[in-house]
Amino acid sequence: MDNTTVANSIDHGVGQFVAEASIEVDDTIPIFDVSEYPPQQQEIIAECNRRIEEANSKYLIAKFREDMFAKGLKAGMYFCTFDRDENMLSFEFNDETRQMLGYDGLDDLPNEFDSWVRTLVPEEKEAIVKLFWDSVKSHRELPDITHATYRMQKKDGSIIWVTGAGRFIRRADDGSLEIYMGCYRDITAQQELEEHVKIIEAIGKVFNFSLFIDVSDMSYRMISTNEYVDMVPKDPDAFQFLRNNVDASVAESFRKSLYEWLNKDTVLAAIDEHGSTTMEFYSESANRWFNGIFMVGDRKEDGSIAHIVYGCMDTTDAKLQNLAQQKMISEFEEEVYIDSLSQIRNRRFLDEKLVYEPCNAVVMADIDLFKEVNDTAGHRSGDEAIKKVAKILEQSVRKDDVVIRYGGDEFMMVFFDITKEDLENKLTYLQEAVKEITLDGSSKVQITMSFGGAFGTELVNNLIATADKALYESKKTRDSFTVIEV
Repeated sequence: MDNTTVANSIDHGVGQFVAEASIEVDDTIPIFDVSEYPPQQQEIIAECNRRIEEANSKYLIAKFREDMFAKGLKAGMYFCTFDRDENMLSFEFNDETRQMLGYDGLDDLPNEFDSWVRTLVPEEKEAIVKLFWDSVKSHRELPDITHATYRMQKKDGSIIWVTGAGRFIRRADDGSLEIYMGCYRDITAQQELEEHVKIIEAIGKVFNFSLFIDVSDMSYRMISTNEYVDMVPKDPDAFQFLRNNVDASVAESFRKSLYEWLNKDTVLAAIDEHGSTTMEFYSESANRWFNGIFMVGDRKEDGSIAHIVYGCMDTTDAKLQNLAQQKMISEFEEEVYIDSLSQIRNRRFLDEKLVYEPCNAVVMADIDLFKEVNDTAGHRSGDEAIKKVAKILEQSVRKDDVVIRYGGDEFMMVFFDITKEDLENKLTYLQEAVKEITLDGSSKVQITMSFGGAFGTELVNNLIATADKALYESKKTRDSFTVIEV
């Protein structure tokens, strides 16, 4: 197996594997050449060599342990020994490893290879273990030092990223593996930062212009920019820099609201409560619509916001598309929800759009003695009366309120924000206003109306019956109104 094959055995997203050549340690005690001694002394010389090898091994372990810690990998460490056939003889953790992984002593995490295996993330365990044994089997072809970055699972179930270095120690005579030593440190914060930077860079590709802002001093890093931003005077304070952009390119009608929005305390409070805050504006320089947004960049360990991201997204195309859709909706509603005679909303609009909306008041009204109007002046004059009544009613309400031709000469009015006193004043006005209607060719016909109101915060549907009851009371005398409070 070559180096590439070993490296690729962990190439499925669980970590990274690299290798490097080691520095040779040549200051161990040399082994005697037994063949240079008389036969009667060779047994003694062989025993000397065995003791020298044992001493050299202890020295090498101490030396490599020192080297690894000297490189700054001062957290976890383990080392394992093998026989000449690469069978593992022992496996040992140091105390720093147990502390890093949240274990308490030898009984909690014994010195066993299986203990190391159970610290691996379950779905990645097989690939990591395979990497280990692949490297052991091919140690003769690999450089002495290997590096791996992967994830480990602490005792409490939380996941950390570690980076480690392993060192092969070989026998001088046949190259077989004797000791493998490894150490690693927790790089979770560094890994998360690198991932966060990738996210921020990805955000930069989404936004036409974006900043990564340190909330402690309002310094910032430009993630993405455009030609208009590049021409704006720079400032070390992110919010002042954004105000400079407002001065340089934003339409004057938007500036006041943007100045009020571009306030550190206001933005941080909004982000803390909602996760983000946005503001739409129009750029005269670019002749485009934009949506500015602030969002959380990252937080400190105590949960407070450390960085925020500002992004500016071009919304012109979406806005134009939305306007086109609104026009289509408006044309559709005009066709199906507008009464063709009175040109106000029809009963279908009430049934499909309004009936389950909350409101403050519903008023039912109809033209008094409408049959006599038709009989006296003709149906054409009757139609004229309906159109003129609808116009007066429509012009007397606010934009958000609704006037509906309920059917025949009967009308409905829905008020979404009105007091009882204002409602009564409104009906008094309407009672007199309809009397001013004159019908072409029928000047002697006078129009009067009766009104019945239901006042109370309720669904439209729940007030209709009460309004009908109030109208019934008004019809007893005609040319009057009755309001029932729910």
